[in-house]
This record gives sequence, structure tokens and C-alpha cells, in this order.
Amino acid sequence: MKKYLIELIGTFLLTFVVALTGNPVAIGATLAAMIYMGGYISGGHFNPAVSLAVLISRRISGRDFIGYII
Repeated sequence: MKKYLIELIGTFLLTFVVALTGNPVAIGATLAAMIYMGGYISGGHFNPAVSLAVLISRRISGRDFIGYII
């Protein structure tokens, strides 16, 4: 459950920064900070495309993939 919460917070903050600023430096800094803070718990898949790529490479289960997407 903790990894899904980390993914939710990270995706929210990343989307929030993109919507408010659109500044590539701010987006990159936010993504780097979120991966640094929560990547060891969830893997840092703050983008569904990344989760799909990891699912295809069979590094996460289908159940985790659905949880990350939701």
C-alpha cells in the first residue's frame, strides 16, 4: 500500500508542476526529488508509460501495474 501512495503523491506533484510552470528545469528537479525520496519504495514509475515498460520487461506484476495506473 505504501508504494501506491508514493506513486500517487509523486504523480500528483509532477502533474502539478507541469501544469503550473511548464518549466523544464522545475519539472526535472521535481522528478529527481521524487525519485530520490520515494524511488526505493516504489521504483519511481511516476509515468504510466514507464510502468508499462517495466511490466513488459517483467520486473513488476500485473497487479502492481494496475495499482500504479489507478
